[in-house]
This record gives sequence, structure tokens and C-alpha cells, in this order.
Amino acid sequence: MSDLFRMLKYAKKYWCFVALSFALTVASTFVNTYIPILLTKTVVDDVLIQRHYDRLGYYLFLAVGLYGLTSIISFVQRYVNSYTSQRIVFDIRNELFAALQKKSFSFYDQTQTGQLMSRATSDVDRINMFYSFWMNSLFGMIITVVFVAYFLIGMDVRLTTVALLVLPIISLLNYHHMKREHPIHRGIREQYGVLNSFIQQNIVGVKVVRAFTSEDLEINKFTGSNKKFFDLNMEAARLRSIYQPLTTFLLSLSIAILYWYGGGEVIQNTLSLGALLTFSQYITMLTRPVSFIGRLIVMYTQALAAGKRIFEIIDSEPEIKDKPNAVELPPIKGRVTFGNVSFGYDKNRSVLKNIDLAVDPGETVAILGATGSGKSTLIYLIPRFYDITQGKLLIDDHDIRDVTLKSLRNKVGIVLQDIFLFSTTIKENIAFGKPDATMEEITNAAKLAQAHDFIMSFPKGYDTIVGERGITLSGGQKQRVAIARTLLMDPKILIVDDSTSFVDTRTEQAIQNALRALLKDRTTFIITQRVSTIKNANRIIVLDKGEIVEEGTHEELLALNGIYARIYRTQFAPVEEVLLAGSREVTGG
Repeated sequence: MSDLFRMLKYAKKYWCFVALSFALTVASTFVNTYIPILLTKTVVDDVLIQRHYDRLGYYLFLAVGLYGLTSIISFVQRYVNSYTSQRIVFDIRNELFAALQKKSFSFYDQTQTGQLMSRATSDVDRINMFYSFWMNSLFGMIITVVFVAYFLIGMDVRLTTVALLVLPIISLLNYHHMKREHPIHRGIREQYGVLNSFIQQNIVGVKVVRAFTSEDLEINKFTGSNKKFFDLNMEAARLRSIYQPLTTFLLSLSIAILYWYGGGEVIQNTLSLGALLTFSQYITMLTRPVSFIGRLIVMYTQALAAGKRIFEIIDSEPEIKDKPNAVELPPIKGRVTFGNVSFGYDKNRSVLKNIDLAVDPGETVAILGATGSGKSTLIYLIPRFYDITQGKLLIDDHDIRDVTLKSLRNKVGIVLQDIFLFSTTIKENIAFGKPDATMEEITNAAKLAQAHDFIMSFPKGYDTIVGERGITLSGGQKQRVAIARTLLMDPKILIVDDSTSFVDTRTEQAIQNALRALLKDRTTFIITQRVSTIKNANRIIVLDKGEIVEEGTHEELLALNGIYARIYRTQFAPVEEVLLAGSREVTGG
């Protein structure tokens, strides 16, 4: 029930609209339940049996007027209810998205994208159905039962008792139905997320699937997951198929008992024919809400399952967050100090161990090491994508855990190897970190990043729409747009991870010029396989199994004849020869 109360709490902000919707429902339901007395009991007993035919027109005119009134009330009520439910769901969707924006990297490391998409779309839609339909319909049904019972008791208490005898049995059946169906719908929501994740991964990885001719294998895997989803839905359908017909049968039995008992009273002249027919009409009126309870139970259980999944995200605290007394990071010079820093993604395995490193403002540090040595992890600690497990990480003299995340990350520019561009214009991509940037600022950043010329070669220039994930741009173009985006922010500390970049010589030269502009007067940490960048770095550190094993300039480390010298001779020297050869060809041509 706590999840139900949690969902209802969102309506508190719009209590006046909820109250108006309920008031209109009461008014509409009262008129609708009064009409059978007017049209059936009064017309049969007064007009037909008592033969007061002159009153028929009056009663019919009054009934038409009441139907018109209920139509107007229903229109206003439905509009108010729709507005209220949409506003509530608007708030939930915003809160969910805000929670996703604040989650730590570790959250996304452990959560499938498809599951998140399922919660942000399908689960939110289930909540919308709960507010727009379930709440109002349930209240309308309760009010209908109350008014019907009121009018029935007013006509004949004994017959009312007989007519409503089956309602407690129906209520028990519905409770049992809800109790059995809730865990099934929880499983359905979870499996729906699994399907979403599978589809999303296969769309993104379609080239890999095709390259390894694994289409049939993936289809078989999907069929297995889809079959589980099918089985869960069929189990829910089986329960509905049992309970809903049983409810209808019990209501039919109630009408049969009514005519058996009430017919005897009519014959004995203790009950009028109009009253019996009105009783029958009221029992039929109860048929819809009572039989509809099965559908409402389905919506209710679906909404509870969806709400639980949504609140799990909203309520989970991000691992990386501001301290209660965190302060703004003031303007900095850019000195970065790792003091005996250790880090592990879990408690049992350290990725970085006892890192001691002091980097002066404006210094460029190249980071090398084998795959899994901790290079990317080291640079991800600076903007607090992850929190260190031991030691201190200072910017100037400020512990990064004592300052606000926003002020910290505003001072740190990042160009990652997996460059992500949004499906919008080039201009908006460059200005992503500074939305209020002028066109002149955007253009200047693009020129420094060696991106202006190729951007202007497009028919729409800076207003060119970038395809999803920047697919319409080449690798070198995406990289230069990313560099322009970082240049526009003008950070004092820079992180560059382009360890997999290898492009043609002309593009390499353009990127080198862009990087040169980007690195100027900034404290820079760079993971790269660009020979010139490594050689021009003020310092090179070599990581091995999470520890700094070598540190120095290019010449110093070559003279040391250790790990760096071995990496350079086997990886970088051949690349350097290729680049030099390509450069001579370009020059010669």
C-alpha cells in the first residue's frame, strides 16, 4: 500500500482539481442513479398503471433535461480529470528524468539501458492510466454503489438485502484476484524491460551481429525472452478469464433471486411493479462497475508494479553527491594533486593503488599503460565520476569532495574517446556546455579546433543537423567538434582520452593543431596514441596494474629502458614511421 499512497501523494499539489473532479463525479452519478426512479418506477406506477397519461410528457421532458445535464457535467469532469492526470504524470516524468541525470556512473554501469527506457516510457504510461482512468472510475463506482444502495433501501429494505446478497462474495473474489495478479504484473514489467534492453543492444550492435553472422542466434535468444513475456501475459489473462465470468455469473444470479423474491411480493401486492423493475434496473446498473472491477484490478496492479520500478530509481541515492556543507570551487590555477589515492569498483578489487602525483598549472601529463592498467579510471576520478576509496585528490588546495559537483565539473573540460554528439545542429553541439554562447564565440572555438572549414562546407553550415550519435560526420570531424565544445567552456583543467584514434595524415595534422590550441595554458591529462602528443608532454606516467611504475619525459623514460621504452618501440615507433612517410607524401604531392 505504501506505493499506492506514494502515487496518490503526487495528486496533493493539484488537490483543488481533484476535489472538483470528485464533486462533478458525485453530481453526475447522483443524477444518473435518480433517472431510473423517474423513468421506470414513476412512469410505470403513475402513468401506466394509474393511467395518468397526461403526465408522461412532463416526465420525459424532465428525463431528457437530466440526461443533458449529466452530459455537460461529464464533459467538464473528464476534461478536469485529464488535465489533472496529465499534470501529475508530467511531474513524475520530470522527477524521474532529473533523478536519472543525477545518478552516478556506477548506476549506469550496473543498469541496462532498455530497463531504464522501459521505466521512463511504458511504466510512466501505466501511472498515467492509473490517474486518468483508475482513480476516477473507482471513485465513480463507489459513489454509484452508495447511491444505488440509498435508493434501493428507500424503496424496500428486505428486497435490497436479497438483491445485494452476492456483493460480499464478489468483493472477496476481487481481493483474491488482485492478490494473485499483482506479482504477475510485476514480472511482466520486468520482462518488458528485458525485451527493451535486448532490442536496444541489438540495434546499437547490429554491425557486430552481422559481422559475426549471429542473426539466428540473436533471434533465438530474443524468442526465448519473448516467450517468457508471452507466458506471463497469458497467466494474467488466465486469471482474468476465471474471475470476470464468475463475477458476471454471480450478478446474473442476483437478478434471478431478485425476480424470484420480488415477483412474489408484487403478486401479493406488497411491492409495486414499477419498484421491481427499478430494482432490476439498479442491479443491472451495478453490473458494469462490479464486472469492471476485474479490469480496474489489472490497471491497479500494473500501476503498482510500474510505480515501484519508477520509485526505485527516484529513491536510490546517487553514490556521488554533494556534501551537506559543500562549497563552490572558486577560480583556480589548475594544480592537481593525487595524495596516496586508491580506488576500486568493488571492495575486493583495487584498480588504482597508492597514486602519488602532483601536476602543476599548465602542465601536460601523458598517461600510458596496458589495457586494464587504470588509465581511464585515473582521469575519471578528477571530475568525480567515481569517488576515491582512499587518500586525497586536491585541485589547488581544495579537496574535490568538499566542493559542489557543478562548480568542480565547470572547471574540468573532457574530450572522451567515445565521442557523443546529440542529434541536433552542429552549433548546438558546440554550445552544449555553454548554451548562452554567442555565434562569434562558437565560430572562434570551431576555428581553433580546425572545424570551421569543414562545417562551412555543408550547405547549412553551423545549422547542419548531426545524425544520431554524430553518424553523419567522420571520426575526425566528430573529434574536432568535441574539441570545439570543450574549448568554448575554457576550462583550466583538461582531460583528453583519445587512445584509439588513428586517422589519415591530413586529418591527423588538423587534430594535432586543434589539440595544440586546446592544451594551451591548461593543466592537461591525456591518454593518447598520438606520438607527437606523447613526446611533447611535459611528463609521461606509466601505469601497470593500477600503480605508477615510471614517470618522466620522453627522453628520460627511453633512457630508463623500462616499460615505456618497450611500449614505444613496439607500438609508437612504427606508427611514427607511417605518419612521417604519409607527411612526406602529402608534402611531395
